[in-house]
Amino acid sequence: MGSWGHGIRQDDLVKDVIDSFKEHLKDDVSIADATQKIESEYAESLGDEDEAPLVYLALADAQWTYGALDSVVLSRVRSDIETQAGLERWREASASDLAKRRKALKRFLEKIEVENPRPAKLPKRVVRAPKFAPGECLSITLSNGQYGAALVLAADHSDAEYGKNLIAVLDYLEPEKAGTRVFKKRRWLRMTHHDWNGDLDISWYLPVGFREGKKRLEVVGTIRLRRGDPKESLMYSSWDEVGEQVVRQREWSSQQK
Repeated sequence: MGSWGHGIRQDDLVKDVIDSFKEHLKDDVSIADATQKIESEYAESLGDEDEAPLVYLALADAQWTYGALDSVVLSRVRSDIETQAGLERWREASASDLAKRRKALKRFLEKIEVENPRPAKLPKRVVRAPKFAPGECLSITLSNGQYGAALVLAADHSDAEYGKNLIAVLDYLEPEKAGTRVFKKRRWLRMTHHDWNGDLDISWYLPVGFREGKKRLEVVGTIRLRRGDPKESLMYSSWDEVGEQVVRQREWSSQQK
C-alpha cells in the first residue's frame, strides 16, 4: 500500500476500499450493508493504527458521495483528524508533506460535515458479455484497405461487467476476405518487427471501444477449436488495433529484403 499524493483518494488503501464499496452497492445492497461488508473485509486494517484512519476516510468519502454519511463514521473521521491519527508516515517524510496532508484532511472534513447537495446515484452493475463466441472466424478491414483474419479462441465471462475475448490474428493480408480454409490452417501471425521476438499476435479484447472497432470486423464463419490452440495471453489490445500488426509485419519484412 502507498500514497502518490496528499489528497484523500491519492492512496492505494483508500482507493481499494472505495472501489470495493462500489462493487458491493452494485450487488443491490444498501449503503449500511456495504459499510458492514467493508468493515468485515478490512477487519485487519481496522486493527492497525496507521491503516484504520484510512479505511474510515474511504468509508466517509464513499458514504458522503451517495448522500448517506453515517454519524458514527463522521465522528470517527473527525476524531482521527483532530488527534492526527495515522499521520506517522507523513511526519517521517517531511514537515512540508505533513502540513500538506493536514491541510487536505481539513478540507475533506469541512466538505463532509455539510450534507452532499448532489449525491451520486447508486451504481448498478452493467453486464457486458464477450462480443464473439469461441471458434468464430473474423474478417478484418485493415487500414491499408486490404483484409486480415483472426480466430476467436475464448470468451471469458468471469467478470460480468467486462466479458472478454481471446483473439489470435492470422498471417493473412489479401485483397479479398479469408475463407474457412484459411482459418483451419491456423497460420498464426508471428511478429518479428521492431522489438518483437517472434511473438504470436494473441490478445484479450474487452468490450470497451467495441462500437467503433466493430465496423472493421465481420464474422465469416465458425470452425471447431483444437486442443492445441493457444488458450492464454498476457496482452490486452484495443479493437481498433486488431489485425493491424500484420500490416506492420509485412512492411517490415519487405524492408529487410
